[in-house]
Amino acid sequence: MATDTDRIRLNFILSTGRTGSTLLSTMLNMHTEIISVSEEPFAYNLYHKYKDQADWSDETIRGFCYDFYLFSEGKLEPQFGKPEDLVKILKAHQAGLNGVKAIKLAYLAFFPLKDKSNTITIVDKQLKFHSLLDRIARYYPQSRFIVLYRDPRDNVLVKIRRGIRQKRNEGLLFYAKTWNYEYSLLRRQISRLPAERYMEVTYEDLVTRPEPVLKRICNFLELPFEPQMLEYDQRVKKDLQEQEASLGSSVKQHLSLLHEGLTQKPNTDKVGHWKTGLTEKDYNMVWSICGKTATAIGYRNEGCKAVSYFTPAFIKQWLRFYIIKIIIPAIYYNLPFGIIYLIKTLKYGKNFRDGKWQTKDFYKGTLPDRT
Repeated sequence: MATDTDRIRLNFILSTGRTGSTLLSTMLNMHTEIISVSEEPFAYNLYHKYKDQADWSDETIRGFCYDFYLFSEGKLEPQFGKPEDLVKILKAHQAGLNGVKAIKLAYLAFFPLKDKSNTITIVDKQLKFHSLLDRIARYYPQSRFIVLYRDPRDNVLVKIRRGIRQKRNEGLLFYAKTWNYEYSLLRRQISRLPAERYMEVTYEDLVTRPEPVLKRICNFLELPFEPQMLEYDQRVKKDLQEQEASLGSSVKQHLSLLHEGLTQKPNTDKVGHWKTGLTEKDYNMVWSICGKTATAIGYRNEGCKAVSYFTPAFIKQWLRFYIIKIIIPAIYYNLPFGIIYLIKTLKYGKNFRDGKWQTKDFYKGTLPDRT
């Protein structure tokens, strides 16, 4: 049965990494009327090419699916279904398709085991839309935004520990500058939107008072609260057990890092753990970088004070932050779409062989034949 795409509303969770956005997305996905997916920015990427597409022939649908995978960031598995699922969904709505409807329908190919017969709300978790929020708000004028914050001192500590485990620790200054830059930018962007289009939530409130926070989010999304949203941990355990045999080792490792803690009820163990996990010098340094923005959000200094932090040892981290977080995105996202498409094709085109697609070791599947 075809879905009424006109009723589907597309919304976004916006945050920096390691803020509990996966936890929030998992909670929301327990709702019978919500599908919440993460970190595949096709809503932005595919809009450019397909927004004015009028003819949705079989060839156009195959091209859309090809581009969906071409722009994948390697985070499809295990939440996405099979390539043919996407084709089937699009073909079921072929007569009335347009670019925005096709993008909305692509979300329905995620979580294939979930009953989506009542789905009217999509909540897309994104960590890269800080500088693109004004565009996304224009592309999807009915969309709403949930901005999720976390204390910068805890956020930096978690990123340092995770970076050490992954053997790619960027360093304290890099993480603190990232938190401050991304949230400063986000706050400037959302301040330009009508108040009814966004809401702000903190990780601390989410894990301390999950039910009232989820009720507030549901009210914001104009949906009734459903108590099973608090039972996400049982669903995660069940899903992981069912997928154990089918997932590759690299995916399992990725999930163990990404979803640690999701098999437990919300707890406050990681709230304020910077007080014991960071040295006085380190948490003062984080507060010196992030304090102004953090105070505006509502965080307190709790004894932290401003210190001089820019030393020769941090020059490398500062340059890396500036290049990765500011220069490269500014250049990339302001290129004409045709050039971006060419870059993607040159970079990932070699992964297309005999209808097969492989990206970043996380996803393998079969693409529809374009010939």
